[in-house]
Amino acid sequence: MNFDLIIKNGTVVDGTGTIGKKIDVGLKGDKIVSLDKCIPETGSAVIYADELIVVPGFVDIHSHSDFLWLIRPESDSKIFDGVTTEICGNCGLSAFPLRGKVLERRAQGLEKYNINLTWRSAAEFFSIAEHKRSAINRAFLVGHGNVRACTVEYENRKPKPHEFVQMCNDLEEAMSAGAFGMSSGLIYPPGCYAATDEIVEMCKVVKRYGGLYATHIRNEGDTLEESLTEAIEISKRSGVRLQVSHLKTSGSNNWYKVKNIQAIIECAITEGIEITCDRYPYIAAATDLDVVLPNWVYEGGIKEQIDRLKNRDIRNQIAKELSGTCSDTFWNGIMISSVYYDKNRWMEGKTVTEIAGKLNKPPLEAVFDLLIEEDTRVDIFLFNMCEENLGKILSWDFVFIGSDSSMRAREGILSEGKPHPRSYGTFSRVLGRFCREKKLISIEKAIQKTTALPAQKVGLDKRGLIKEGYFADITIFDPERIIDKSTYEEPHQYSEGIEYVIVNGKITVNKGNHTGVTNGRVLRKI
Repeated sequence: MNFDLIIKNGTVVDGTGTIGKKIDVGLKGDKIVSLDKCIPETGSAVIYADELIVVPGFVDIHSHSDFLWLIRPESDSKIFDGVTTEICGNCGLSAFPLRGKVLERRAQGLEKYNINLTWRSAAEFFSIAEHKRSAINRAFLVGHGNVRACTVEYENRKPKPHEFVQMCNDLEEAMSAGAFGMSSGLIYPPGCYAATDEIVEMCKVVKRYGGLYATHIRNEGDTLEESLTEAIEISKRSGVRLQVSHLKTSGSNNWYKVKNIQAIIECAITEGIEITCDRYPYIAAATDLDVVLPNWVYEGGIKEQIDRLKNRDIRNQIAKELSGTCSDTFWNGIMISSVYYDKNRWMEGKTVTEIAGKLNKPPLEAVFDLLIEEDTRVDIFLFNMCEENLGKILSWDFVFIGSDSSMRAREGILSEGKPHPRSYGTFSRVLGRFCREKKLISIEKAIQKTTALPAQKVGLDKRGLIKEGYFADITIFDPERIIDKSTYEEPHQYSEGIEYVIVNGKITVNKGNHTGVTNGRVLRKI
């Protein structure tokens, strides 16, 4: 047989969890067509993978590149971390549907990127996306937050019967257009206003289409167990497959709960609930600064939120509600990662405590003023998790690896700010620090968690394994060199040790350098 490309002399870890073996891989077109101990070189292009490990391309099951990939087809930070497929549309926020206030909010947030939101429905988005170039593949979930905001906007109430019909129609449109499931962000508006029954009924629609339900649960700290139990109840009542996003125990007073959540999940599994989770290999979360506020402050949308923050009586009410939470330790654990306007750029990389001290204001007052000045567009790091729990969670069989981040780059507009280092180093960090250095996870298990298992859970067709007949999405790395370089202080650094990345049969990273090839695809659920 003639091959377009042969990978020779590498150790293939195929994604099944079995021990790696020396075997050659033959590619033809976009597929893997041969696995043999010695494929003869017959004029084909050859990658000599001596001393390297050959694995399926990493599947980032929890990503947020829904929009930014449209302006940076190279997908730099992801491809240099070995990722060949991203699952976008997590935490209830997605690229579709877009109408009314959710369209206004997305347009405002993307203004500086010059992204023209010309689509409204999922079908319109897919029609546009399939004509855009990309170095990697992308699959999409539909956000419950988008669906709810399109009809109920950001109001804290139960949808009226005709509104709920419209919400289900939007959900069905997205699923029939090719979404792989629905996500929710029950800590963010408008998801935080949704009752359990609302999510259950929408998940029944998702179930009919064979999709999954990925959820940022309602609380990851003080009411962690109750929130996890709610997600399991939703899966049990609807029959939908459940993916719990970025599983964690937030806040030092909640770190002991790691045993509790393990027991809750394992009990659900024994009861037949199809539940899995994902986690990034860092102890700091990344989110919006206004997440520290009570849910009622968000109601109505950004304008209404800002109006409330300008009101002295409401500020006092918020301060009273947060009095038991916002200690000096709390504010010292929040670092500003990015702001929208240049005048506040000096705050990036500093804690709320440091900023408040420089402004000679109490921390909460500094937060109120910053949210007003930035039209709420402030990103933060929350240093509220512990390394010991992180290692335990990553080692659990039902936990996959997900970055919880958007793609970034070291040049152009995507190099601005201080994004979470997980944007650049999630997968290389797992392999370099947790496999090689700490020996908490075997290479074989880590590869399974980053390839086959997430691909199977999402329902990707013929991806996630080194197997004949599967798409040729392949990452080749040096097990002695692979490591993340991105830090909180200097995040815009690509990982090291990823030598080659092949996407749909084409070499996209060659000896550590981007070839400029954009052979990725928009994937739709069949």
